[in-house]
Amino acid sequence: MRYGLRELRDDRAEAVLISEYGLADLEEVSRLGRGRRHPLLPVLLDGSLVLAGPVQRPGAGVCVACAESQRLAAFGPVVPVKLPELRVGGLAAPAFHDTLSALAERLLAEPERNGDVVLALRADHGSVTRHRVTPRPEGCHVCAPPTPHTPPARVPVAVLPGALRSVNPATEGGRLREALVDSRYGPVTTVRRSGHLPLATVAAVLAGDPAGNAAGYGRTHGFAQSERVALFEAVERLGGIGAIGRSVTEAAFAGLGPERALDPVRLGLHEPECYAQPGNGLTAYAPDVPTTWADGWSYTRAAPIMVPEHVAYWGTRKPGTPRFVAETSNGCGLGNSLVEAVLHGLFEIAERDAFLMTWYAGTPLRRIAVPPDDPVLPHLSDRLEYLGYELLFFDATTDLGIPAVLSLAWRDDGAAPAAFFAAGAHPDPVAAMRSAVAELAVDVETAADRARRSPADYRRERLLHLMEHPDSVRAMNDHVALYGLPEAAGGYRFLLSGQAGTVDAAELGDDEAPRTATDLWTVLNHYVARLRRLGLELIAVDQSDRRIRDRLGLHAAKVIVPGTLPMTFGHRNRRVRGLPRLWEVPRRLGRSPTRSSDDPALPHPFP
Repeated sequence: MRYGLRELRDDRAEAVLISEYGLADLEEVSRLGRGRRHPLLPVLLDGSLVLAGPVQRPGAGVCVACAESQRLAAFGPVVPVKLPELRVGGLAAPAFHDTLSALAERLLAEPERNGDVVLALRADHGSVTRHRVTPRPEGCHVCAPPTPHTPPARVPVAVLPGALRSVNPATEGGRLREALVDSRYGPVTTVRRSGHLPLATVAAVLAGDPAGNAAGYGRTHGFAQSERVALFEAVERLGGIGAIGRSVTEAAFAGLGPERALDPVRLGLHEPECYAQPGNGLTAYAPDVPTTWADGWSYTRAAPIMVPEHVAYWGTRKPGTPRFVAETSNGCGLGNSLVEAVLHGLFEIAERDAFLMTWYAGTPLRRIAVPPDDPVLPHLSDRLEYLGYELLFFDATTDLGIPAVLSLAWRDDGAAPAAFFAAGAHPDPVAAMRSAVAELAVDVETAADRARRSPADYRRERLLHLMEHPDSVRAMNDHVALYGLPEAAGGYRFLLSGQAGTVDAAELGDDEAPRTATDLWTVLNHYVARLRRLGLELIAVDQSDRRIRDRLGLHAAKVIVPGTLPMTFGHRNRRVRGLPRLWEVPRRLGRSPTRSSDDPALPHPFP
């Protein structure tokens, strides 16, 4: 094993020990390895940790700079990966020199199989772990050049009759976990189980986010299925964080025009006082204010359309780049094809639009009877009743025709927390009900845990202040905590009157929906046509991480239907200006809003 780059002669496969380096040095090593005739194995030292690999050779594999940048990024902001002066180094204990040589020989014996493999030796206790690595998500000029944006392919996506998910063998069995979970390199570093809740609950924590703020969550009847759901949601969230590896355009809407770009006014803007608030990072929209734009696709027009980057990717926070709206992951979907991802993103749009329309207009809704033969819903209803809560489901379906369900767990005995809300939307109404209750039931039983972790946030005096001063509701947890107050029940009394009657789940939704379609394009085309008749447009941005797409066949999409109500958090961030359907649709559906546009908006209770 060589101890310096200067000693390399390219007359045989070789390993080089690098005891101090920066990422720029590793890029030079990667270029050197790509230019050699014989494989080169970099061995990096970081304290007592030794990292052997990946093997560098011409035209194949993952470069060592990509591998190491992702390992360091997995620590989160504590490691300033972007700083060029960042240096890493360590020492190889003499007792492990023979072990290092053996590891190097093992990797170099099959260089074509180890172009994406790192063996990590912890010299403090002698353990060796194997890791598969990928190129950086933003692409790499050495091992993964960025690819141009292409329109979505309209190849048929076969499904079983009525199913809305296609079969994907690449994610079956343990393959999903094997491809995604790696404690050193990510993209998921930790999978956490909670066994004391009404549903098996799993969190999949993304690399670089040890607090779990961007984790994926699964809540089902069993841990194996919950883990799959959590990992899928983690991939979805990874795609929405930023336009990594994709080109963006800087321009003003006035210079692009409505044929090439989405007019931000159509998205619903914030109230003027929101833009006037210092430190919120928002810029009041004007057509001549430039921002960055990402490539999207209008399924309504069958044409490309540019979308503000901060709308296309909810995690985008570029200093100095104007952001006209505070965006969330609203409308993000994941699928085994892009059309599948778009469909499920649309279902989330329908869920949030229905919830906010109900809330801001104060619209009484029909209650939905719990199907007695369902294996999940009666169990959760009974469990919540045991805890002192009545579980109610409401038909919040809008003109979009996708069954939307609002769920409420509440109590009127003066105890706190008094109420919890959630929602779900799916062409199968019972699936929408299950989705609506899964998060709600877990929220009820974790309320005490949250209060113990952050007691100051749940003090009664603070919550009363939130109720009296709605603009003080700023964080996602504030929206939920506020309606734990028994005094806040006036905000949702319109749901409890019972005057709208009761309906069976089977009666919900669009009677013309293709419930037995065997091609997902048939389903998507149906909803695109329905939206067109309503004067609405379906736009999607392909957020797929190409590394995960190529390995697992998973696609991510951000769906935008301008004119629908977008979910926001922080009451001051609400976006209802310029969205007339908030007041038009309930009346068109024969519902009777109890509030008007002249009434002050109440903070929503969406979790």
